[in-house]
Amino acid sequence: MSNLPEEVARLVAGEPPLDADEQAFPLLTVDRDGYPHTVLLSRAELEPADDRAALYAVVAGAGTRANLQRHPYAALLAVDGTVCHHLKLRLVRSLALDDVLGCVFTAVHHKRDSLGIPLSPLGFRTTGCLAELEGWHRSAAVLTRLRTIHKGHSA
Repeated sequence: MSNLPEEVARLVAGEPPLDADEQAFPLLTVDRDGYPHTVLLSRAELEPADDRAALYAVVAGAGTRANLQRHPYAALLAVDGTVCHHLKLRLVRSLALDDVLGCVFTAVHHKRDSLGIPLSPLGFRTTGCLAELEGWHRSAAVLTRLRTIHKGHSA
């Protein structure tokens, strides 16, 4: 598998609006001792490449950053209706900026899991305070920079 599935790309694309219910996307990495470690990302921290060849992510958690630098694999979960998308990712490029890691992931496997029953994703309500606390403006700048370096590398 080389491209991000369109169903997942659609779920993570775009900036989250304020005062809206949004999905929180679990990103799983493996810690130093081999145990799963989870961080929740929002659409403010995720963006599919225009050509769907990569998924860009901004990771602020020190533990997740260290895990990815030690072991370049992760998994992302995304829920859409009756489907839970399990996406296995490989970190192919990264950019360390201050206290965040900009990541360029490629999808190595996608599982579309469904029993046909409605699922409720992890969610949260967006607010201006949350956007400021989480540094969404910084994430947007890092995502733009990742897009630029990925296009430059792909050309």
